[in-house]
Amino acid sequence: MFRRHWSGLPKDAYFPYDLKELGYFVNEDDEVRSLANPDFYFKYFLDRNERINFRQRFCMDYALQKIVHERLEDEGLVKVPLPLGTPSTEKHIPIFAEKSLSKKSRVVIIFGECTKVLGWVAGRVITGEGGIDKGSMVRVIKAVHEQASTATDEGPPGVVLANVGECWWWPEEKRALTVTSSFNVPMPSLVHAGVKTTPDLNHVKGYTSPEDNVKSMFEDVLPHMLGENAVLDIVAVGDTCSVVEKYLDEKAAWDTWGKNISSMVLVDTLLQADQLINPDFKDFLAKRARCYQIYSDIVDLPLAPPSGNPSLFIPALGVPCYSSSEPNYAECILITALEPILDYLQRNALGPTLENDLIPVPLMPQLEGEEEIPETQELTDENWGEVAEGDKPVVEVYHAERLDRYRKQAEMWERYAETGQAIDPTLEDLARGEGA
Repeated sequence: MFRRHWSGLPKDAYFPYDLKELGYFVNEDDEVRSLANPDFYFKYFLDRNERINFRQRFCMDYALQKIVHERLEDEGLVKVPLPLGTPSTEKHIPIFAEKSLSKKSRVVIIFGECTKVLGWVAGRVITGEGGIDKGSMVRVIKAVHEQASTATDEGPPGVVLANVGECWWWPEEKRALTVTSSFNVPMPSLVHAGVKTTPDLNHVKGYTSPEDNVKSMFEDVLPHMLGENAVLDIVAVGDTCSVVEKYLDEKAAWDTWGKNISSMVLVDTLLQADQLINPDFKDFLAKRARCYQIYSDIVDLPLAPPSGNPSLFIPALGVPCYSSSEPNYAECILITALEPILDYLQRNALGPTLENDLIPVPLMPQLEGEEEIPETQELTDENWGEVAEGDKPVVEVYHAERLDRYRKQAEMWERYAETGQAIDPTLEDLARGEGA
């Protein structure tokens, strides 16, 4: 009989939180490259053991997150622990907010995806082609700061970066993590299944889910940060869109905030209009909100009115939809369509009475260089030679015995569907007098 001691288990993978020690640097294009070979980006598949890959990515993300946070602070943002008044050394959820936010006449609040860390937009861009600024909220903040607040205030608007994803407190390092990242913290061995979540240790009261975080932002944080007459622009990304919409759809919430919200941009929302019940909020979505969808065509191309567009398989989302020029990933829409998104917020801020343009239900747009599909024409002996080879119908010749075998199989399946009994094809042939 054999017994394995805990000390005999393989040690968990260790990686530092420093970019250089991990073997990478930031080049002149702001891209993360390998020190061993500057032509290469971050290498995720370091080992066949996926736990080792997860641990490397966990430490790499934190090293980059520290860089992103430093750059956000250089843009004038301050990290604020929640609940308000909590010391940064105690259990909290961090957000970023502009200095002197109460003096701003217009504030843009950005709700990232439910799986993203604070300051992140797209990890595939941060560690790949594009670089740190482009793949994070740094580029977004810089672009917002180039705008004017309102028609009467030429100063830049204030910014709040909400933290919807980091709902898990890590007491060992005194910082908040996403639920996904919590599986990648150091463990006693390389083969441990995971870390048990203890609510008293790992949950911040009132901030245990994306719904809690969104509710807290509107009910506990913004009332203490915003000026009395400040207007609010909202940007929500991915799965967070439905969380924000459902909260504002509540009558009490919309009665409180409806008069202050100037406009809203939803990045790839999936919540359909029939799931909303507040007519005032639905009217706002149709008139002062916009959605950008995954779509490979040119950016800012109208795709659907609030009633949807069946030809593009877009349901009635209650908000006009536009192309983002991003064909694959919702997290990249804020990168590819950032300019029209912020232009829309700016337009509404400068025009408090403006409403969305009425857009018709567009058919599937014809891509550049794509030939128009000709109408179907009857094929005759005379025009057969004019038809392109790929457009001609396929003609095959079957032997009579082969067709008869297909016919018998079809009959047996029909009888099986009616009676539920399988039929022996040999006996069937004998019954017909066709067998030996």
